[in-house]
Amino acid sequence: MIAYLRGICQAVDEEGIVVDVHGVGYRVFLSERDRALHQPGGDAEVLIHTIVREDAFALYGFATAAARDLFVLLLSVSGVGPKGALALLSAMTPQELAAAVEGERLALLTKAKGIGKRTAELIVVKLRGRLPVELLVPVARVTGTGTPAAEANVPAMNRDVLSALANLGYKAVVAEAALAQARESGAGPGFDAVLRATLALLRRPG
Repeated sequence: MIAYLRGICQAVDEEGIVVDVHGVGYRVFLSERDRALHQPGGDAEVLIHTIVREDAFALYGFATAAARDLFVLLLSVSGVGPKGALALLSAMTPQELAAAVEGERLALLTKAKGIGKRTAELIVVKLRGRLPVELLVPVARVTGTGTPAAEANVPAMNRDVLSALANLGYKAVVAEAALAQARESGAGPGFDAVLRATLALLRRPG
């Protein structure tokens, strides 16, 4: 299986690019966002997910591992094929897409070409709770922004969890209550475990 390509972008069209690797041209399908990063004659470096079928051998390329991994997860949803997965990654960044799934924002998902309400619902049901934590907390984990000054006395990990939940659309008072309950139940150790436990409580019906 091909997992990575680096070469010269020989051509760009509405579906992807052709990468020249030592005289061999590889046709690579890309999202609109990733396609915009390339131009003929420029360097091309893409992570690859290979799909082999009886009637096709197709290469799908990504600028980041996050986009590639999310593409693979999307393919596990009934009714979402490679074109639909790329359409979703064209409409949103991986982080925005993950937030839309966790927050059940169907209207955002259906903005992607070919994704209807029923498919959007299936994506949420299938992927909610399965997404990598690093996709859910790009702001909290990297910059620490979005934390109100009033929370200055809260331990750093709690601030990051609350910031992540705010990014996902949860109201502060609801997030704080769920975090407190998760802490009382012994969630942890570590940021990922605490966030997962808090999200599980927030998803409980009623």
